[in-house]
Amino acid sequence: MEGSCTEHALSVSCAIDIDLQRLRNVSQCKCLNASCMEALNMKFTLKADGYSLIEMLFMLFILGVLCGMLALSFQGLQNRIHIQAASEALLSDVLSARAEALRRERRVTLCAAALDSSSQAALPTACASSGSKVAWHQGWLVFEDANSNGLWDEGEPLLQQRSRINPKVSATGNTTVSRYVSFGASGRSLSLNGAFQAGTITFCESGAKAKEGWLLVVNAVGRSRLDKGQIAICP
Repeated sequence: MEGSCTEHALSVSCAIDIDLQRLRNVSQCKCLNASCMEALNMKFTLKADGYSLIEMLFMLFILGVLCGMLALSFQGLQNRIHIQAASEALLSDVLSARAEALRRERRVTLCAAALDSSSQAALPTACASSGSKVAWHQGWLVFEDANSNGLWDEGEPLLQQRSRINPKVSATGNTTVSRYVSFGASGRSLSLNGAFQAGTITFCESGAKAKEGWLLVVNAVGRSRLDKGQIAICP
């Protein structure tokens, strides 16, 4: 029993010795540093209650980066929606113009026109003339083109008009369809000189590079479709 509590000598005195040893350790701690227990409690309290200032700042930084990435992604999604909506709107009017040409047995033309959202009625001078810089994203008119000049003149029935589309969207046609698309009485696409007309109108995010856009393709027999494509540089 000297110095140890064996299995055969487990007694009340052994338990008392252990308790006395614990009390001495605590007393020694208080003598050496009266605040050691308080500091220990504070340490565990801080850990349990929350995060340090540095941890909070780091979390805020990460949150800011994620929010920025999310905002850019959302903006890109919005632009893609606007581009697709604009291309589908023009395709719808191109198909409608061809159907009207067949029904009326007269030439029906769509022309790029400088219109804004406040326009109540299009002006005869709104259609893009030869050499003008008016593009499809500025708006367009659909009308019966009695004199086959590609311009909406007084007395010609106006069938549809669209004001300027979203400013983030650029819509430009190549040479043959840069300012008008026209259909004869047979439904074929025709140039003003009577030759067949075929071309592509490109819809893309204005000023963007190497991004997806939409291509409205009009073929030589007057049929139209939308294709998705990669646009190297959008004007």
